[in-house]
Amino acid sequence: MNKTFWRYLLVLSLLYIIWGEFFVSGGVLSQLAFNFAIFYPLGFLVGYRPRFENIRVAYISAFSFNILSYLIATISGIPIESWAMAVLDFISVGFFLKAGMSIGQRAQSKEG
Repeated sequence: MNKTFWRYLLVLSLLYIIWGEFFVSGGVLSQLAFNFAIFYPLGFLVGYRPRFENIRVAYISAFSFNILSYLIATISGIPIESWAMAVLDFISVGFFLKAGMSIGQRAQSKEG
């Protein structure tokens, strides 16, 4: 693991701490809004940075963070209520990360 991976995990952890208490689990829209609040800003930062950033590392850190959150929840005794929701969760992680990267690249190209 390189420094970029750990930096992205740190950003995701801070966003999780900030938004963790704001969103209450209880439905598809709440889960999607929570994923947007966490993974879109990371995608934006990755897209906004110069081209030497490795996009693959951002995806690996985002999916690792998501897997770790499910693992910690399972170890803590919080059951996974719906596997369909878990699949939607992982799909939305990739979608919001890619959307953030696209918007970040557009914002960078307009400035320079």
